[in-house]
Amino acid sequence: MGRTKVAILSTFPAWTVDESIPASRAHYAVWLLPLYERFGQQDQWEIHWICSADSVVEPKYIQRNNQHFHILPKKSLTVGLFTAYIRERLSVNKILREIQPDIVHSWGTECFYGLCGMDYKGAIWLHTVQGLLKAYMKRGEISWFHKVHSIYEPGVLKSAKHLTTESEWAADCVRETAPEAHPIIWDYAVENRFFTTKRNLSDEPTCLYCGSSAEIKNLDTLIRVFSAPELSHVKLILAGPDHKESFPPNIIGLGRQPREKVAELLAETWCLVHPSKADTGPTALKEARVMGVPVIATTSCGAKRYIKEGKSGYIVSPNDEQAYIKAILKITVDKATVLAFGRHEQAETRNLLSAEAMYDGLIDIYSNLLASTGN
Repeated sequence: MGRTKVAILSTFPAWTVDESIPASRAHYAVWLLPLYERFGQQDQWEIHWICSADSVVEPKYIQRNNQHFHILPKKSLTVGLFTAYIRERLSVNKILREIQPDIVHSWGTECFYGLCGMDYKGAIWLHTVQGLLKAYMKRGEISWFHKVHSIYEPGVLKSAKHLTTESEWAADCVRETAPEAHPIIWDYAVENRFFTTKRNLSDEPTCLYCGSSAEIKNLDTLIRVFSAPELSHVKLILAGPDHKESFPPNIIGLGRQPREKVAELLAETWCLVHPSKADTGPTALKEARVMGVPVIATTSCGAKRYIKEGKSGYIVSPNDEQAYIKAILKITVDKATVLAFGRHEQAETRNLLSAEAMYDGLIDIYSNLLASTGN
């Protein structure tokens, strides 16, 4: 009897397994790398990754780390947006018919992979939620592209019999669109670099923001908070946003940073601040808690589950500027307080966000799905 075949449809960073593909500066699912590394250590499951990449002209197949990669040319997403991604869906469906998987595992409704999972009828279909566009639209502004693309999201969420989300907050948002859904809570691992990088606190009180400047991230509120006189002695480092306007002297914009630099910045910071109006994660919050960094996040962040109020950070309403100020002052009072906050439940968090925990959780889901269908 052969191994159980699983086809994973995702934004896997193909350049990490094929050096002929240029690395992309665009956002990608960094949590897929720990899963890829762990899958390479087992023989029970035959793993096929289906993804797309820039500079790939013809469909490409390679084997790496005991896994199979089917890499498609990346087409214009704008064309795809207004054609229901028919080209991408046909291409993925063709590969799935060739593979004949037992399980199709699609990731995210922000791209076309959820639609591809919905199309294929020859296997058990599991869909993993990443962002939730309809939920974001209720709480803030998103790009025009994602507003249009969001018309495809309800079909995926309502059709998927088997769903996972990374947090209870995300599961609640799924049910806003698909009330009959029963998401499984299954979180994604943090990259190994955040487990191995040691804390190296800066001499002066410093907070870090990691993320984009999208309106939903609520960065304007954070700028106003750190422009307050009470926080003039606390530095704010912005890693990610590309801002042109001038800031007060205590706010420093670095622009987009490579992953290794993000780890260095987290090692030095006294506190991570994330003011999002809606976020199924964010990943930066999990990375911070794994490293032992206190976090101030909002009630609309799914990963707030890793914050113990008043012990490892604070959870505030997205637009409550005074609450941010009070929380920042409490954490940055001195280095001893920072380190104590950072250590609180750090070991437990590291276990929950390890590659092993992610892998074990997913294997349990796969096994239960196969058992429920008699396979």
